[in-house]
Formats: sequence, C-alpha cells, structure tokens
Amino acid sequence: MALDGIDRAIIGELSRDGRASYQQLSQAVGLAPNTVADRMRRLRESGVITGSTVVIDERALGMELGVLSDIKLHDGVSRVEFAESLTKVPQVIGALRLTGEYDYQLHIVCSGASELESVIEVLKSEYDVASVNSRLILREVPVDKAKLLEVVP
Repeated sequence: MALDGIDRAIIGELSRDGRASYQQLSQAVGLAPNTVADRMRRLRESGVITGSTVVIDERALGMELGVLSDIKLHDGVSRVEFAESLTKVPQVIGALRLTGEYDYQLHIVCSGASELESVIEVLKSEYDVASVNSRLILREVPVDKAKLLEVVP
C-alpha cells in the first residue's frame, strides 16, 4: 500500500500515542475527524496498522531480570510445536525464529536469578531444548518504528 504524507503523519502520531482519538489525530494532521477515521480504516484493512496495545512495565510487576536467551533445539524437534509451547511459559514475553547456530531467541523476564534458572530447566527438560545461551538486558533502548516511514515508498 502506498502511503502519502497524511498517512505517515497519522502513523507517526499513533506511534507516540496509540490511544489518540480521531479528534486529536485530526488536529495533529489538519483533517476532519471523519476523514481521519476513513484513513485509519484503510490503514487497518491493508494491514499497515494491526492494532493498539498497552505497554506493560515488567519491572513495576517485580520482574527485575530481563534476559535474551538463544535456544538450540535437539535435532528432530518440531519448530512449530516448540513455538506453540512457549505460550505455556509465562516468563517468555517474546520470541524470534532465527537462522544460524541457534533456532530461537527468547525474551525472558524473571524476578531474579533463581527464577531464571528454573525457567531454563523447564525449557531443557520439557521442551527438548539442547542448549541455552543467555545474556542479561541492562536497559531497553526505545526505538520508534515510525522511522520505517522514512524508507518505505
């Protein structure tokens, strides 16, 4: 879908405040609220915008330890079944399927090292994980996905 300057402005505003009303967006981009609503509908129908979400602060919930864990599965393990099984591990809040030496990278949050150790043991014993290479996250650096609008036609 081709985006014009108004579409880009709407997406930019929504990336800063996903709960912005049509009225707020219309003031920001200089269009009537109904026109903004039509453009939003078109952006959703085309899949450019897939929803809005609440951002949960894991640390505020007592999950002080953030970890990126590279996961290598045993040979013959179904990648699809493994991916589906991750929904049963509440500490896994993100997962990426990879190429290369490892099969997945998991974003895991825990209250501390002992909980992380337990999560890793569960992954190894119940989900056919052959090896885990984990790194602590010191700080998340916010990146605005709206920057993509600078490189798409």
